[in-house]
Amino acid sequence: MRTAPPSAQTRLRSRPRLLVSLLAVLAMLALAACGGGARSGGGGGSTGEIDPNGTFRYVFVQNPSTFDPHKSANPWDMIFFRLVYDQLIMEDEAGELVPQLATKWEFVDDNTALVLSLRDDVTFIDGTKFDASAVKANLDRAITMEGSTLKGALARVNDVQVVDPTTVRVNLKGPGGNLPALFSGTAGTMISPAALANPDLDQNPVGSGMATLAEFIPGQVSRYDRNPNYWDPEAAKAAHYEIYVQTSAPTRMNMLQTGQAELTYLDPSQAEQAAAAGLNSAPSKSLSIMSMYMNTGKPPFDDIRVREAMEHAVDRQAIVDGVFFGIGQPVAQYMPPEYWAYDPAVTPDDPQYNYDPAKARQLLAEAGYPNGVDFEMLVPSLDDHRAVAEALVPMLAEVGLRASTRVIESPTTPTTFYARQEGNAFPGMGAPFQDPTTVYQASLPGQFANPWNTTTPEFQQAWLDALTGATREERLPAMHRMIEEEKKIRKSFPLHAHFPPSAWTDKAVFPEGYQPAYAPTFRGVGVTAG
Repeated sequence: MRTAPPSAQTRLRSRPRLLVSLLAVLAMLALAACGGGARSGGGGGSTGEIDPNGTFRYVFVQNPSTFDPHKSANPWDMIFFRLVYDQLIMEDEAGELVPQLATKWEFVDDNTALVLSLRDDVTFIDGTKFDASAVKANLDRAITMEGSTLKGALARVNDVQVVDPTTVRVNLKGPGGNLPALFSGTAGTMISPAALANPDLDQNPVGSGMATLAEFIPGQVSRYDRNPNYWDPEAAKAAHYEIYVQTSAPTRMNMLQTGQAELTYLDPSQAEQAAAAGLNSAPSKSLSIMSMYMNTGKPPFDDIRVREAMEHAVDRQAIVDGVFFGIGQPVAQYMPPEYWAYDPAVTPDDPQYNYDPAKARQLLAEAGYPNGVDFEMLVPSLDDHRAVAEALVPMLAEVGLRASTRVIESPTTPTTFYARQEGNAFPGMGAPFQDPTTVYQASLPGQFANPWNTTTPEFQQAWLDALTGATREERLPAMHRMIEEEKKIRKSFPLHAHFPPSAWTDKAVFPEGYQPAYAPTFRGVGVTAG
């Protein structure tokens, strides 16, 4: 799907500064929670003339972990992949799946296969033509390659068949209703088949994307040049794109103020400061959920009553207000309220999941801990995670859950907690996802994030059923059942939906309707002339 033509490009320069005040941010979130408009960072403002030779600069907190999509275990890598690679399917600003390399797709033969029709005018940067054989080569590698991170996601693919150069058939050995969504992420990211064996693919991507990697300095910056032969000439509005690495939020904002970048995201505490500095800002589009994860393989959280007590001990709204300055929404499931699969029956105000210290103490006593219990909480070494932990400790202590904290390096958290099984619990931020079943997969047996195999037959069946159906509407009843069955397992529980403020300068030009995201895309994004 092509971006809007230049006449429809919207420059967010004259957005009223009131929008970027903290009160306005909160009002926007409240509107979204009530079913009003989306938390839009687009719309309004005057039209800016785009500089076709300009450079758009974004500041993020990390490098890509790899440029090989089949080896990527980090969902944030898609920020970088979408510049240099195309996907079979694309998610638009409204969250709908729309064509990219695949012009259309449909489930056939009682949903036992997914057939995709492909573009015939796409060439990889090494000169290799994109066709059905390229799709088959990519999916075969993703399914069979040693070290592939996509084997689990594609486990229900039986084989891939080339029907003709522009038609590919994905035959299934189980329900695969999530495949179109997965094909908008790493599973659908297409590498040149001539480069699949390249030993340096993790550093030198060979895709058909709107840009090519010009320079990569780990820990500092990655630079990209517009692909002059790209099939969609409206995609890359800038001649160059640069993504800088900076973990300090004050430094990220300073880079905007001093003209070193056009877009970044900030800590919630900086919303008013960004407004005072004359920057544009709005809550980021985001699917990230801050949650509490518990080790169910050893006491005290091997008892579900203790896990339930932990959830009842947490005042989610107090964390949103006190730690995140009111920017965020308390949730009891792994999706924000405006997301298509959100289950209105699972809310943080429900007596089964709400803040209720008395009930928490009662559950602890029933579990054999009338005088409370001590446990170790691991804390990833990120400022917001430390702040959440500081808020949680006294809340939990009030009901008798006495936490001692140990700070660990953030990138090592999964290995420390799940592989080495150190600690009893930790707060963590969820990453973007293409399909809700991906998030809930962690409560299936045999998963890296479930070494204890804590699950139920009812949940496993609901999860499988949530893959059944060719449309979101067909999948929704089972999706809600999956969400509700997971609450009966509760090896983790959500705290809040995280919408950190994005901030941008007056030089940034966004397509109409564009909303800066926590994991942004740059299709149709450019800078003004002068």
